[in-house]
Amino acid sequence: MRPVHRSRIVVAAVAALALTAAVTVAAAAVHAAPTGSAWSRISGPAQPGVQLGLARTHDGVLHVIWNRGAQSTSIFETRLSPAGAAAGTSTVARGWPGNGGLALLTMPDGSLQLFTPGTGGITTFTAPAGGRTWSLQAGTAWGGAVAEATGLIGATLTKDGQPVTAWRGNAGEGVPPASIPTAGYEGGMTESFLATDAASGAVVLGGETNAGQGGTYVQQILPSRGPHVVLPPLAKDWSSGLTGRIGAPGVYVALADGKSVRLYRYGGASKTIATGPYLSATVCAGPEGRLWVAWGDSSNLFVTRSNKGAGAFEPVQKLRAPVGPGLTFLQCEGSAGPVDLFADSGGFFHTHALAQLSIAARAAKGKATISVRDAGDPVAGVAIAIGGKHVRTDARGQATVTLRAGSYSASATATGYAPASTRFSVR
Repeated sequence: MRPVHRSRIVVAAVAALALTAAVTVAAAAVHAAPTGSAWSRISGPAQPGVQLGLARTHDGVLHVIWNRGAQSTSIFETRLSPAGAAAGTSTVARGWPGNGGLALLTMPDGSLQLFTPGTGGITTFTAPAGGRTWSLQAGTAWGGAVAEATGLIGATLTKDGQPVTAWRGNAGEGVPPASIPTAGYEGGMTESFLATDAASGAVVLGGETNAGQGGTYVQQILPSRGPHVVLPPLAKDWSSGLTGRIGAPGVYVALADGKSVRLYRYGGASKTIATGPYLSATVCAGPEGRLWVAWGDSSNLFVTRSNKGAGAFEPVQKLRAPVGPGLTFLQCEGSAGPVDLFADSGGFFHTHALAQLSIAARAAKGKATISVRDAGDPVAGVAIAIGGKHVRTDARGQATVTLRAGSYSASATATGYAPASTRFSVR
């Protein structure tokens, strides 16, 4: 299998809602991450493959498929706990013909299905819900020589649970597809990836294209063809990401053009997330319609999560990039709440980051009201420790405590969030 350009669009088969507000990263809004600063190697440094397969099963375990080797490749599955800890590695296959892209789906019955280029085109492996034991589905290769030679591929589920795969501007539904459009969708696409709008069921194809002036190509392909959009050229071949949202409408693209990071909703508006000479960006789905967005350069990475409406974002976390020859691209998975972030820098590295809380205090006449927000959304059930007292926030994200005059520190803790604190005075 020949080498390919390393354009990356990370896939999630979930859906999206309109973005209503731009978010520009200012120095004062960026916080050093209390978690996620430690990186562990997944693959590499030699012949690490070109793409990870990522899927979370119903038990919260994240299954990470990776490969190693060039013409004779070994494919592996590493399992990560909901807290981001390694929980074992298994072999999927040895002696595989090439280290092309890997796309992984959790099927409606909880089992896993892996798609990767092989002899004759896209080939699939299956495993039970726990992973570990993988079986090749022999005789099901599709896409022919074009798919066999491709690097990065995409996979998603339709609203009724049927798999759709994509490769170099081509796509088909089913295993193997019942039909593949003869002319494809975009012949100039070097890579092709997919996401599903959970509300409408629309399947959207996205990927870098070399046609015309180049850029990121986005188009609805199922259940019917929609208008195609070509976003501006990327800073590098690996600088964009595609996803939908969980339980909310729409599909989004995050891209870095060397001047800014932008978030675009297919069929909607494009908003600036950060300004700066960033080389890579990605986006993945969080719970309740939230979006995780990550971006960076060779030295630093940034990550933030949106509110439920995808219009406002938490304080931005700043991470040091993993040690290596330089960041090429990012992938992420955040459906459980925290985000598992993967960075390619001479091999794939992993880190786990928690969502951020914002905490504020208002004091008057011997009482303090503590408010806790997640990107503007109130957070109920947060444990507040203040002045030796312990309370929890209500449905409005607030807790009230009677205090004597003096200076206090209030700390907030909740599952899935990094701790937060604030200082205030009661008079």
